[in-house]
Amino acid sequence: MRPPCFECGATSENDHHVVPRSRGGAATVPLCARCHGLAHAVSMASPILTAEALAAKKARGERTGSVPLGMTLDVDGVRLLPDPEEQAALAEVRRMRAAGVSIRAIAAELNARGVAARGARWHPTTVARLLRG
Repeated sequence: MRPPCFECGATSENDHHVVPRSRGGAATVPLCARCHGLAHAVSMASPILTAEALAAKKARGERTGSVPLGMTLDVDGVRLLPDPEEQAALAEVRRMRAAGVSIRAIAAELNARGVAARGARWHPTTVARLLRG
């Protein structure tokens, strides 16, 4: 049986973090659905907490979305690790661009050489995105 809500005494349904986990909080209080919703709507700015949580994950080297080209996941699927083969391809993209090769020509050259792009062909848009990031 769940403990009573910390605020109103109704049956609790949630363990609410008093200090958000993204800010290092661990302590929780039991809250019913109504009080939990009020706590989040009044006291927390969800977009700010989401941004903080994503920044904390990035700082720990954890994945926060899709795996970027040049990286792979560890065996647990959590931490990003450099992928040597993809890192070499990215270095080649940067080298060719620094030498004045057009983005379209870079994509064509990598495709002609058979350099893998995660199982697909290189596209100029992909090359441009990599050079921006």
